[in-house]
Amino acid sequence: MKATLTPAQKKAFAHDGFVVVPGLIPRNLVDAALRDINHRLGKGEHDGKDSYADSVDYLSEYVRSSPVMDLMKASPLRELAASLLGHNKVEPCTQAQVVLRFPAKTDESPATVSVHIDGMYDAARKDSITRYSFCAGVFLSDVPRKNMGNLLAFPGTHRQIAKVFKEKGLGALKKGIAKSIPLPEPVQVTGKAGDVVLFHFQTAHDKARNDSPDIRCVAYFRFWHVDAWHDKSEAYLKRALTDIWLEWPGMRGVHGT
Repeated sequence: MKATLTPAQKKAFAHDGFVVVPGLIPRNLVDAALRDINHRLGKGEHDGKDSYADSVDYLSEYVRSSPVMDLMKASPLRELAASLLGHNKVEPCTQAQVVLRFPAKTDESPATVSVHIDGMYDAARKDSITRYSFCAGVFLSDVPRKNMGNLLAFPGTHRQIAKVFKEKGLGALKKGIAKSIPLPEPVQVTGKAGDVVLFHFQTAHDKARNDSPDIRCVAYFRFWHVDAWHDKSEAYLKRALTDIWLEWPGMRGVHGT
């Protein structure tokens, strides 16, 4: 069976801007990646640490090790990306972002709200837009309930933001997403190790507090359609940010696209 979204998953993805694909990554690949990540965690080896990483409750680093990259290369994930963006239309993915969310102290205040879109100017980001097509987050630990350091996804914001860009231009979000559009109630995304959450580039997201005793571990892979990677012109950027399924032949004909 080829790796692709079901019609129901495509419908949810089109409507919400994110969807969870259960059990996509085999357990042996999850275990090998965890072994590699935990080994480096114990050694304190974090050469690719993200400059935006919050020193209080999470560690974010860019990783190219074989066990981590095999989560994409040796699994159906790359084929799933091709089924959405088009075969021979996916730019090679060369790194993963491994994000560890640590348990919060019991006396800490709630996590700081920082609703954002990766690479897009927001309150804490530079005055530019660096985009991709979609992100795939591979669960490497079980996140069965809320407040375990979950990804917070704001359903439908991919469509809201496209409308704002179309009506007000590409500088419309410079004051921050939370100040620019009415945000819906966020969803705390749950899943099991081996599940994958896909979210559209323009889906606003944030992080939840981790009140559990466990470290939440996710490896994020960002996929570019070849046109997004090679055409950096403002004209193409505006076209893609306002026509949000432009690069998605695998989503054509789905209600909501």
